[in-house]
Amino acid sequence: MATYSASGNVQAIAHKWKPISPLAGNCDYDFSEIDSLQRQWLAAKGARGAAYKAFLERLTRSWAIETGIIEGLYTLDRGMTETLVTRGISADLIERSATNKEPLELVSILRDHQNAVHGVDAEIRDRKPISRSAIRQIHATLTQNQPTFQAMNQFGQRFETRLNRGGFKTMPNNPTRNDGALHEYCPPEQVDSELDNLLQWYGQYTQDTGRYHPLLTAAWLHHRFTQIHPFQDGNGRVVRTLLTWHLVREDYLPVVVKRDDREQYIASLEDADRGNLAPFVDLLVRLQKRTILEALGEPESVEPAGAFEQVLDHIVQQVGRQGDSREARMRSVNGIAEALRNHAADMLAQRAEQAGSSLQRAGITVLPDVLKGGPQEREHWYRHQVVQTANNSGHWVNFNESRFFVRLTLTPSAAARLPRLVFVVSLHHTGRQLTGVMAATAFALIEHYYDDVSEPAEEREPLPLIDCTMEPFTVTWESDTDAMLPRFSEWAEQRLAMALRQWGKYLS
Repeated sequence: MATYSASGNVQAIAHKWKPISPLAGNCDYDFSEIDSLQRQWLAAKGARGAAYKAFLERLTRSWAIETGIIEGLYTLDRGMTETLVTRGISADLIERSATNKEPLELVSILRDHQNAVHGVDAEIRDRKPISRSAIRQIHATLTQNQPTFQAMNQFGQRFETRLNRGGFKTMPNNPTRNDGALHEYCPPEQVDSELDNLLQWYGQYTQDTGRYHPLLTAAWLHHRFTQIHPFQDGNGRVVRTLLTWHLVREDYLPVVVKRDDREQYIASLEDADRGNLAPFVDLLVRLQKRTILEALGEPESVEPAGAFEQVLDHIVQQVGRQGDSREARMRSVNGIAEALRNHAADMLAQRAEQAGSSLQRAGITVLPDVLKGGPQEREHWYRHQVVQTANNSGHWVNFNESRFFVRLTLTPSAAARLPRLVFVVSLHHTGRQLTGVMAATAFALIEHYYDDVSEPAEEREPLPLIDCTMEPFTVTWESDTDAMLPRFSEWAEQRLAMALRQWGKYLS
């Protein structure tokens, strides 16, 4: 049967449905960075107790809010989102102007989302596998306060109809893209067989994590379930709940796909539709890294020590000092960071020479300079900018530990009267305590030309900070330095390219 648009014309098909396909293995994806980071998180996790529990509660609230926002189920401004994540989901906290829903209605939906995650937690504790009945129960929980949904008939006409909570679809649910073309999902009559294949293959992959990395399996599970789209509505929320189930069971943290991630989220799923799962794996790795770094920055709860605890602490300090060797191992990440910094400095020196030659041909003389900083040697430089870029990336900078940086400056000659570029890569410890994890961020400053160099710096135009990080690069004390060097060099080059693009706007 032909499909028609609302105008009555035959509708083009942008993506034609076909049965889901299995995984072919790890596809040569390099998981070494996230694997090392996960090991350090698992080592630190046990000592965090109540602080970790509080972090998970906020993470669940964030997930409950964002999972509906990216589906267009409701709107909620950023300030109110932060309030609910921090203080708890309550109608009393919601300003009517902050959302397109009545506060009580919104809270009912958000609590359904929370309940779905709590239900998954119970299933994991009971060691239950993902099953067809569990998937249906997740849908019923998520949509408890959603009685209807917007459907579309074969002529492209929308109508509202009752949602069968926990029941699989009985009519096609193929959305129309912005360009008017149709995206086909699994036909209703194929849902049962497709779910059978999904669950059978998924069970195999989780039993063979040596061949199928858990994050690769996570990406596959999410995408293939999306291809099936077994429910009339709510499939996105269901699959993100299944993703949480899988990640937590495999000793990872839940991830939150936020409104700012939506564009990349959709684009990477479309890449997977075309047979390339790698961009979606990239996204999940980035989200997992973001969550672990946030968790490491969570302050630990410290109870006031009584006399008994104080005596025990003193005995441990005087006799045991068993933690010294572990702390020394964790601080050995400094050697890796120093090697990365030196490698980046060599790369930046080469790129600075190239930039100078190219600009010289354009009639601009540039004086390049590369400077390295480290412990007891300028490590206090750019403290404010490092904190800002780390905050943007969602992690805590531990200034009690060593920090390394490399700076590249490109200074046009005075005659050119053009601004100077300052590009900085910082390598710093993450977490409020020693974790053995370091992150790299990058930023650029555009320093404007001044005729009167004697003018006090504080009276000059503030320097704009250009955050070039996009995603921090992480290393741990267990990382393989030789394996990290080429990946870090590529990461730094990409950030330098971003800085150069911004600087180039001032040169024209």
